[in-house]
Amino acid sequence: MGLLSKPKTSLLDFLMLYDRSYMRQPSEPVAQNTTIVTKLLMVTIGVFVLQNLLNVLFPVYGGRNYFLTEWFALSGLQFQELKVWTVLSYGFLHSSATSSFLFIPIPFAHLIFNMLCLYLIGRHVERIIGKTHFLYFYLGSILIGGLLYLLFHFGDAQPVIGASAGVAGIVSFFCLSQPNKKLLIIPIPVPIKSLWVFWGMLTISLFGLYSELSNTTNIAHSSHLGGIFAAVLFYRFVYNGSGSFFNTSRSRPSVELPEWVKRKKKVEPTITYKVNRSSRDELQREVDRILDKINTSGFGSLNADEKNTLDQAKDILSK
Repeated sequence: MGLLSKPKTSLLDFLMLYDRSYMRQPSEPVAQNTTIVTKLLMVTIGVFVLQNLLNVLFPVYGGRNYFLTEWFALSGLQFQELKVWTVLSYGFLHSSATSSFLFIPIPFAHLIFNMLCLYLIGRHVERIIGKTHFLYFYLGSILIGGLLYLLFHFGDAQPVIGASAGVAGIVSFFCLSQPNKKLLIIPIPVPIKSLWVFWGMLTISLFGLYSELSNTTNIAHSSHLGGIFAAVLFYRFVYNGSGSFFNTSRSRPSVELPEWVKRKKKVEPTITYKVNRSSRDELQREVDRILDKINTSGFGSLNADEKNTLDQAKDILSK
């Protein structure tokens, strides 16, 4: 996320993953469906192309497109003009400036790093929480990032653009829900646990906020913090996975009733459905069903038997 004047890219935007067997690219039935991550990539890149085309049609002052800046970038003054849509639209605009990464000039670095990170991390998060939750969560991260930026810059005319708040939310949620997953942060050659990456992002953003408020940086760290905060809220109150970052089971004092007062609960018979996997074709159909379920409801919706089926299928079907 960068202020519109001189956007830069944080090293934490450039991440790569080591995959588990059940987190890899899905087989053909699921892959045929366009993911939300793919659609977001297409829309954001399409908007970026439109930005550069509009530079020909509309006046450009100091590297800024006047039309896009006035109507779709986010700033305190424009929000006061009731351009409330800018708290979302800013997340789909990116600077076309060239930035340096490891002393190498990279054109369109603002867009490239954000979209690369969205693809590398976002496709895994989408499988965990499902398409609908992923879309709402991504847009919610951009929204909260924009609101937090306005909190610190409500009277400023300096606009902000970029998807970094949404990306920060996606990466933070991944780190919280998969705390022991290994991440490789370029240029650090040693894989780091996801939870440590989360704390690193939070620390950098907090220290960066001080630089932002003292006008010694052109990176909107406040919006990054908004994305991180959105991830914490989503993980804590929406996500139903088995993450251990927060202790959701708080001990509460209770009063035990006498046995003769307690109402006996009716024991419902447990029905266990087993799939006949006597042939490779039947196993393949069961795997396809599970992959369709992941695509619709996310990986967190699978039960233990379905996860075991995926692990077994990897060994059997690969023979």
